[in-house]
Amino acid sequence: MKLEAVIGFSLCAAALSLTLRQYRPEFSMILSVVCGIGVLLWLAAQISPVLGQIKKLSSMAVLPQEGGILLKSLGICLVTQIACDTCRDIGETAIASRLETAGRAAMLLLAMPMFVKLLEQAATLIG
Repeated sequence: MKLEAVIGFSLCAAALSLTLRQYRPEFSMILSVVCGIGVLLWLAAQISPVLGQIKKLSSMAVLPQEGGILLKSLGICLVTQIACDTCRDIGETAIASRLETAGRAAMLLLAMPMFVKLLEQAATLIG
C-alpha cells in the first residue's frame, strides 16, 4: 500500500470520526484508535528494511553499541509521540506535555554513556 492510500484512509477515518463524535463519541474514539493502529502497522512494515540496514551498519561500526542506542532512541521517540498524540486527542494536554518531558529525559539518560565516552576521547586527544 502506498502513502497516498494511507493518507486517504486516514482522512476518511478522520471525517467519519468527526461525524460520529456528535452522536456516539465512544465509537469515534474507537475509530481513531483503530485508524492509528492501522497506520502504525503499515509504518512498521515500511520501516523494517531501514531498521535492518541500520543494524547491519551498526554491527560494522567500531563501537557497535552506538547503533543500539540509535535504535532505542528511535523507539523512545516513536512511542512517546504516539502516547502524546493519544493524550492530546482525548483532551489531556497537560499529561501529553509531561510525557514529552519524560521522553526527552529518557533519551538523555540513554545517550549519557556515549556522551561521556565522547568527552573522554576529546580529553585524551587534547591532553
